[in-house]
Amino acid sequence: MVLETRNDAVLGASREVSLFSFLDIMERIFATRVVVFVMVVGVASQFVAQAESPSVSQGSAGSQQVQGPAAVAPAIPQYSNSESGLENLMRDMVSLRQRNDPAALASYFQSLVLPDPETWFSSEFGDADCEARDLGPNDCLGPRMAWYYTVTAKTLPDSFALTLADLAHENLANFEAVNQSEQCAGPMRIAPAQELIGEFTTVPVLLTPWSKLVRQNEPVYVLWAFNESKETTLNFFVYSQGAFRYIGMPRPAPADDYRQKKYSEGSFPPTSPSILTSEQLSMKHVLIQLDKVQRTVVVRVVVDREGKPTQVSYVRGAETFKDAAIENTRKRRFERPGFGPHGLHPNVFCLAVASR
Repeated sequence: MVLETRNDAVLGASREVSLFSFLDIMERIFATRVVVFVMVVGVASQFVAQAESPSVSQGSAGSQQVQGPAAVAPAIPQYSNSESGLENLMRDMVSLRQRNDPAALASYFQSLVLPDPETWFSSEFGDADCEARDLGPNDCLGPRMAWYYTVTAKTLPDSFALTLADLAHENLANFEAVNQSEQCAGPMRIAPAQELIGEFTTVPVLLTPWSKLVRQNEPVYVLWAFNESKETTLNFFVYSQGAFRYIGMPRPAPADDYRQKKYSEGSFPPTSPSILTSEQLSMKHVLIQLDKVQRTVVVRVVVDREGKPTQVSYVRGAETFKDAAIENTRKRRFERPGFGPHGLHPNVFCLAVASR
């Protein structure tokens, strides 16, 4: 199953409203036609500084030192399975690079490799019918994905070192992590680039309804790196055995290739380390005013054929402004779903309402 994202849809909006990008994962799976789009209004050109990361030796806020036995004991602090935990991990790696501590960085880079990938992928995506004579598209999915992941794992530490150096060179030293498993997932502190968002909905294997990632709503993280005028993403991270692991853009190995591997144990062709970020895009406005973010409420909206809201539900954001945001959205009228002058419009979308 491949989900497509149309990036040319724009709905009318007042100056107080900005549109965020994502429906919840299940609706992206089962909707007949889903359009994901972004329109941010009233972004500020002034830079919003990220909080400075504490020293690695003490552990970041949202992280703590590993205590007691663990299935895999990383030689780094243990970070919480949360958006802030991933952000702190990245800030600490940036700090170590600035301090020129390659030995400590090596431990961080190695910790990003998923341990025992066949067990993890099989647990998340299943390992049924691996002995079938003719493997179907979804047969033996976990082991086939794990075998493909070996391409990423072999060069991941060196690739992440290149990535960190490139982020520093481009001055992309501010981070916002987003859990894509959440309803209406999307960055709140920045205006997300449409081209980058489109990548998230074209990884069909992550969105298969029978996977545990979907059924149990397990976190799958995207990391946004940005400055005042440019942004990029690192996709995707999961949390396994007490640490963040980078899985990249996972996909199953073709059935024929996997079969050949089973008999010959042949490996993938040699690969070189590479920069892992998506395209780095320059934008007129990236950062949103901090005070506007603190007044923003994200709602989920369903409209009828005439563009009239029939359902408006609170998703996240400033609870103080929740009722006002819902009431204001109910009074709005949107372009009718279907093909319009600006492209295809959905009947279900997410809206970020910033109160004055």
